[in-house]
Amino acid sequence: MKVLILITKSNWGGAQRYVFDLATNLHKDKYDVSVMAGGNGPLIQRLQQAQIKANGDLPIGRDISVMDDVKAFFKLISILKKEKPDILHINSSKIGGLGSLAGRLVGIKRIVFTAHGWAFNENRTFLSKIIIGILHWITIILSHETIVVSETSKSQTDNWPFINKKMTVIHNGINIDPGFSKVNAQLELSRMHPQLSSVFKSSKDLVVVGSVGELHHIKGLNYALEAISNLNQNLIYIIIGTGEEKERLEKQIKDLKLESKVFMLGFVENAYQYFRAFDIFLLPSLSEGLPYIALESGLSSLPTIATAVGGIPEVIDDMKSGILIQPRKPSEIKHGIEFYLKHKKTRKEHGLALHDRVVSEFSIKKMVEKTEKIYSNSL
Repeated sequence: MKVLILITKSNWGGAQRYVFDLATNLHKDKYDVSVMAGGNGPLIQRLQQAQIKANGDLPIGRDISVMDDVKAFFKLISILKKEKPDILHINSSKIGGLGSLAGRLVGIKRIVFTAHGWAFNENRTFLSKIIIGILHWITIILSHETIVVSETSKSQTDNWPFINKKMTVIHNGINIDPGFSKVNAQLELSRMHPQLSSVFKSSKDLVVVGSVGELHHIKGLNYALEAISNLNQNLIYIIIGTGEEKERLEKQIKDLKLESKVFMLGFVENAYQYFRAFDIFLLPSLSEGLPYIALESGLSSLPTIATAVGGIPEVIDDMKSGILIQPRKPSEIKHGIEFYLKHKKTRKEHGLALHDRVVSEFSIKKMVEKTEKIYSNSL
């Protein structure tokens, strides 16, 4: 069975990781898998290294450009006519809309759309949210099956007409990979930022709070910095990732006089390997689907403070395997960190509980099996 997986961008984020994990774990004796994206970024490079047919020939980007998008649409029709996939699996909003329409016009047998989160949850005007919601609805209507990564995402579309029976929840899955020990993880991070070497050695009671992800406004890191500025305890905050908000966050760090307390390390390959350098993991996002980063913190047995958005509450049970807070609330971030600083035993118990839940409930094997069932049922 021939499967063509499409995604708008070829950078390395949650949706791209999903595509990589799916493409590399589908049964090779049953599926002939190929992947196409916009640009030859890290996703395409990793897929090619894994011996998966992949290229970045889609002339498409995330931002709307009428002329470029029209060209991309007709190029996509040409590709589909040539490739003739049995299943077209589309990911992300932009390629979802163009791909589902092109697939229908070409006559693809089955079109599967994975919604990694709804764009109307982002900071936008009311009119923009309405328009985006309509476009999402059209994509779902044009697709034969839609996968959502959390129950929360599904519930947000429950009152949309004609689509309820086309929606299936399949949680993201993750491999079991322990990464570096605490000592080795901190040593490796010190090599990336020399100042950290002396900081780690400065106090045995130092608490390290960490966040990992794209530097985008939706990740809520500005609220985290505000919370850190109001904490007087012996702690530091490490941020791993890069993105469009880098300069603004650096300015905020300077304005809040946090240069000795906050360290931005930029993009780090396989960042999950360094998670044990942290004592507390912080996920202050304003919107999420079901973030891999929450699963990775669980695999590392990290006590996690996260906003109760998207599918995060489906991973973390509040005050049982982590602390859930409301988005845009620096005071709640502050109180969550203070609670873990005061209750070390609970901190450890939460980390172990989250680890057990991720291992038992969020495996790649389960994700792939359920997706293959969607493929088989569709045909």
